[in-house]
Amino acid sequence: MFAAERCCSFLIVAVTLFHMCLANLPPSIVPCHRDNPDLNNCIIKAVEDLRPLLATGELGEGYRSPPLEPLYLDNIELGRGRQFEAVFSEMVVKGGSNFIINKLSANASNLSFDLVLTLPRLDFTGKYFMKLNILLLDIQGRGNMRGYCENAKALVKIRGVRVPMPDGLEYVRFTRLPLKINIDVFKLHLDNLFNGDRILGDVGNTIINDNQDLYLSEIIPGLERGLSKKFLDIANMMMANTTFDEMFPL
Repeated sequence: MFAAERCCSFLIVAVTLFHMCLANLPPSIVPCHRDNPDLNNCIIKAVEDLRPLLATGELGEGYRSPPLEPLYLDNIELGRGRQFEAVFSEMVVKGGSNFIINKLSANASNLSFDLVLTLPRLDFTGKYFMKLNILLLDIQGRGNMRGYCENAKALVKIRGVRVPMPDGLEYVRFTRLPLKINIDVFKLHLDNLFNGDRILGDVGNTIINDNQDLYLSEIIPGLERGLSKKFLDIANMMMANTTFDEMFPL
């Protein structure tokens, strides 16, 4: 249900990988050259070196990236007909800066990047409105929420092209950013289910936590598609004035 938080963290990390390659970053950041025989590890090392700065988003000398600690999200709307409808807001997610880059396969000339990422644990709080039909039980509520997930993994594929412009330079544009996510452990507590009835609320939370696969398998694909488009737009916005030579200098 809260795959959105995981996806956002994963995609911020993915977009940051490109940001680390730019030639016009602060002097403390060394760009990765296209002819580097170990390009994958060069990019990974650049991100690892910047991990403390990525937490706050302050990269130095006026450069910023979306902060990972905490990660703020708002107005996440989910729906699947009458069986599921939810809106999550004022989300505060902690643990995003503890990401692990398990694998990176980068092809500079083709602007092709495949990443496998892990987030060991994310803790979140926020507000919710939800209607959920699960195991013939209608669960409804509105109020505060809290929870966590552990061992969330994602496969992110990013594809781009070089676009020739009238100034004679080739600019970078990303065309696809599909992703797949998987979550091992997910726990959630929703306050004020069934208009605050404590007994029914406890039953509702237990059913939700004991049957996460029933709704995650239905919700995650839609989230993957929606967030893929959102962060593809963000990546292209970040690279709007970036040439290929700047992204991967000789």
